[in-house]
Amino acid sequence: MIRNCYAESVPLDSDPFLKMILIDAAFIIELFLRYYDVGNWIQSDPLFLKPWLADDVAHDLILLENQLPFFVLNGMFKLATADIITGDLPSFLNLTFTYLADRNPQKIQPESVSVKHFTDQIQPESVSVKHFTDLLRVFYLPPVERLPKRSDVNNILDHLYRANELVEAGVKFKVDKTKKCFLELQYNNGVLTMPRLDVSDRTESHLRNIVAFEQAHFPHEIYITDYLKVLDFLIDDERDVNVLIHRGIITTLLGDSNEVATMINCLCSNLIQPNMNLEYLTICRQLKELYEKPVNKWKAGMIHDYIDTPVKIATSIAAMVLLILTAIQTVCTVIPLVNSD
Repeated sequence: MIRNCYAESVPLDSDPFLKMILIDAAFIIELFLRYYDVGNWIQSDPLFLKPWLADDVAHDLILLENQLPFFVLNGMFKLATADIITGDLPSFLNLTFTYLADRNPQKIQPESVSVKHFTDQIQPESVSVKHFTDLLRVFYLPPVERLPKRSDVNNILDHLYRANELVEAGVKFKVDKTKKCFLELQYNNGVLTMPRLDVSDRTESHLRNIVAFEQAHFPHEIYITDYLKVLDFLIDDERDVNVLIHRGIITTLLGDSNEVATMINCLCSNLIQPNMNLEYLTICRQLKELYEKPVNKWKAGMIHDYIDTPVKIATSIAAMVLLILTAIQTVCTVIPLVNSD
């Protein structure tokens, strides 16, 4: 049953395979228990004494290739704690939420998630999770009732102007500080509102693993892929990243804006997207239509050609001053001639 959870066959006999599963599961359960009772372990556990080591372990637990089925971990936890008579011991799901608290920006509660065994029925109004990568994806998604609708036909966005070009055409980017789900984009009257995206050195790894999982298991619900595709269109180089940073839409702990642009562009390389959700598709088409209005396109061209960099601004000002001085000189030359006549 456990082997059936993996896409590829595991080249191990039953006993070594079972031993590997038990050791990995026991390590994870003990790790989560110690994090839940961190006060009693912070001065003695090697992971707490070496924060970099704890961060590496947390990173490895999210990797798609390292996943153990959630029902296995949950079942082993129940077996291990069956003889403990106390009401203070949390469920394994609660332990997981405590361990991954800093990766849960929307503060989703354990009650909204269920662990599905092959024979279990899903609890009403709950989301079933398969493993930690799946749970991380759930943390990033909006509630089920706010998920954008999708079309059965192939609706693919083939082009969208980059952020710097859209600003030149009059589009305003605004950060939405009220929403914790960075997927919830809104567009209204020339204003594109986007929740904040925090970028760190772990962001690429997290998103890459979620997208890989989404591509394999949710090919018709690729909401994280949709978001990254929109970002990929908006961001081409550091100038576009700076537009979003200056508006508070992106915060970054990386070295420079160019690293953020490279990360986004690499994440979207070779992604398969049979269609885009209708909400994003509508927003992108409205942005494209606004840019392509003749007056906006002309304005964007003027800004791009003459004032989008300090050098161009200086050159344009110098040209204007020269033109004005030339005009003044011409007038001063003509006036005496007119008066003499």
